[in-house]
Amino acid sequence: MTSDPYAAGPPADRRHLNQTTSRRAATPERQGRTRRLGSLLAAGAAAGALILASFTVATPASAATETWKVGSPVVNDTFARTVASGFGTAELGGAYTSPVTTGLAVAGGGSMSFATPGTARQALLSAVQIADVQSTATITVPALPTAGSGLYFGLQARSDGERYYQSTLRVTPDGSVYLGTARVDGSTADQTRLSKEALIASGLQPGQSLQMDLRTRSSATVTIASRAWVVGGAKPSWQRIATDASAQRLQSGGIGVWGYLSSAAAPQGLGISALSAAPVTSTSANPEPEPTTQVPAPTEPTDPEETPAPEPTTPAEPTTPTTPTTPTAPDSQVPSTGRGSAPVGSTSYAIPAKALYVSPGSRAGGSGTLASPYTSLAHAVDRAPSGSTLVLRAGTYRESVVIASSKKLTIQSYPKEAVWLDGSSTVTGWKKSSVGWAVSGWNTGFDTSPTFTKGASDGSAEAIKFINPAYPLAAYPDQVWVDGVAQQQVASEGAVGAGAFFVDRVGKRLILGTDPSGKTVTASKLQTALAVKSVGSVVRGLGVRNYGNSVYQMGAITAQNDAITFENLVVQDNATIGMYAWGTGVTFANITATGNGMMGGGANSADKFTLKNSVISGNNVQNFNRMPVSGGFKITRSRTVAFTDNDFQKNTTVGLWLDESVYNGKVSGNRSIGNGATGIILEISDTFSVTNNVIASNGRYGLWIGNTGNVQVWNNTITGNSMAALQLTQDKRRQTNVNSAGHDRRQPLPDMTVPWIIKNVTVSNNVISGAGGGCLVCVEDQSKEFTAEQMKLTLNGNVYQRASANAPSLAVRWGQGAATAKSFATVAAFTKATGQERRSVLVEGTAVTTAGYQLTPAALVQSALVVVAVPSSIAGLLGLQAGIAPARAGSLLSP
Repeated sequence: MTSDPYAAGPPADRRHLNQTTSRRAATPERQGRTRRLGSLLAAGAAAGALILASFTVATPASAATETWKVGSPVVNDTFARTVASGFGTAELGGAYTSPVTTGLAVAGGGSMSFATPGTARQALLSAVQIADVQSTATITVPALPTAGSGLYFGLQARSDGERYYQSTLRVTPDGSVYLGTARVDGSTADQTRLSKEALIASGLQPGQSLQMDLRTRSSATVTIASRAWVVGGAKPSWQRIATDASAQRLQSGGIGVWGYLSSAAAPQGLGISALSAAPVTSTSANPEPEPTTQVPAPTEPTDPEETPAPEPTTPAEPTTPTTPTTPTAPDSQVPSTGRGSAPVGSTSYAIPAKALYVSPGSRAGGSGTLASPYTSLAHAVDRAPSGSTLVLRAGTYRESVVIASSKKLTIQSYPKEAVWLDGSSTVTGWKKSSVGWAVSGWNTGFDTSPTFTKGASDGSAEAIKFINPAYPLAAYPDQVWVDGVAQQQVASEGAVGAGAFFVDRVGKRLILGTDPSGKTVTASKLQTALAVKSVGSVVRGLGVRNYGNSVYQMGAITAQNDAITFENLVVQDNATIGMYAWGTGVTFANITATGNGMMGGGANSADKFTLKNSVISGNNVQNFNRMPVSGGFKITRSRTVAFTDNDFQKNTTVGLWLDESVYNGKVSGNRSIGNGATGIILEISDTFSVTNNVIASNGRYGLWIGNTGNVQVWNNTITGNSMAALQLTQDKRRQTNVNSAGHDRRQPLPDMTVPWIIKNVTVSNNVISGAGGGCLVCVEDQSKEFTAEQMKLTLNGNVYQRASANAPSLAVRWGQGAATAKSFATVAAFTKATGQERRSVLVEGTAVTTAGYQLTPAALVQSALVVVAVPSSIAGLLGLQAGIAPARAGSLLSP
């Protein structure tokens, strides 16, 4: 046996085998023939626990009116009895059966105890045989696990004790809670994970309770939906939804529960206070299955231990649909209306009279008319005069195209037709080899340079190494899918096994570990989709996927000149960077970038750049190092930029990063939630307004300001981040001692518009909340030169909240240059000593935000007493009148 359940990490990591030494690996799920990206919501819960709420996935048009009714219970158990060994008989539902009753007991509630860690517990109500059912369980976690991958609880449906569907909660030692779904087929060697884990809560406290729902329905295609939340918090929408249309799908069975404790942990248990189940029936005439795919959360590190039967160990999960659709409606509780791309095939742009038409093909041909369209995009670009509009008919364009600087073009989809630029092609001619199956004559030869310089090796210092040693093949752009399921790239032929592939560059072979017989195998053959080099060109209404771009190529689709617009684009599953820009006045609007190997997107030397109404989610799936660059979106060396009304969600590392002499930026109306590292970073830059953002539940800091001055931080909600909510750090870097790193080469050296010094930072009307880290607001100068007073920091009118007086123990750490920093346990003490925060409030224990990140009614009352009037430079960004205080602190985004 090899590891705990789910210890194999994210199986859908697209190109190389995952290693358990990595902290996080975020890989968007791909299942069946549909793919949707939901908007992330974090819901506040009691005692500092923070729910990362469910993804709402869009229903097919034919099922738009479908509703499901929950009937009378067939199982109801409050465990109000005493049973020394086993669970006895439920109040409704019959007797429980268990392979072993040791560790199962009922005494004022059910309990699963694990005197010997590394063992599993299971109990089944086999008298209840039901197919379409919604079951609910409430559990209590008396203590957090001490080590290992965590404490597990599973809720089972359609179970015969050996085969079942199971939704599994995993509680980690740091209080994070994950939710995943699997079908178990009798043994750990024969199972399938139907959805990877989603992070649904962080900061769970000992003694808190969790509730979870599992719904199974239909038979031809079984839909399995699950959700979980901290008791006392808002019930989320379904967080994991998957379908099972395989021959192994389960038709009916009993309701069961299961538990497991990592073998690395100290002995402990969990409590079960309620279990219920009721039939669900469709109230529509022609019920359709719900969509299957959502954006997953990063998985946490796991420990190499024995795998408890019957939980899955190395499930295979589809990662790239053969014919994907595009992101649609996000979670209704935090609406993202207008955010992200319209679904591919749903846009309807006007067609000018002299438009030229294109259809997908492999050879140049056609005349460009509607009756005789050009038969490739490259041919159309070559033939079209500057100023033309190219209208692409439905289909897949397997091309790599450059628009020269001499041609200004508009490229758009035909109304209501789905157009994809796709870098992959079908691979045939497989023959059995010593370790699997091989194709000869494989000549892709993709460059594997890990940095932005072709042929250069990785950096030597840790801060500039692109590659994490645990993921050595991150920069290898090769990608392979079998029937739409991504295969994992390995470093040698001997390592090839089921679900893996190896590129033999010397022998020019592609070697596959999965039997391709009767299956469709596709692989990335092209590296870049579209390089736009002409001023004023527009690309809109398309999808870009599966390109095997090398790091130095910057993006699968690039804007390389001024005034270029990308609009309503889905950019997904490309090997490194999804999209990139350099040039003045570039606009990215209504973009969905997800599943890209290194970053969703980026920009450099891009003055007057705008990213708006976009969703940048689930990127850096190849686990490049956090530094020097990875995650959602990073912009460098640019002036007068705007990031407005975007969602940066569940990227493996940073959400939004503005770095290296970015000057004069607006960051407003964004949601940076659930990223593996910091939510928003401002680094060695200057002059920003950061307003009306939700920065929540990120794996490191909420807002990190480093060596950056003249920052206005107003009306943001910064909550639930693992380390400090607001971190201000000065180090030794200065424009006056810079060699070249980080300096905008277009500006004189030194460029004192960006001196790389924290100064003149105002923080007002924010909600600043947390349960982890050493302080809510942390100010330090690692160069030992400036005190917080010398930095000219102003804090006033903020609402502070923490889980308890000790979580974190400090409200504020106030740097004192070369002297020891001043530490303040309360805001009142901070005010008394410094004169800061004369209008503020600190709440301990009670949550101050709702599920939609608005202030609770009680906090609204307190907030109204402390908020301060906004200056004219900020009023317009918040939709307020200058000199007037807003009605509340925190983000003003609608609930």
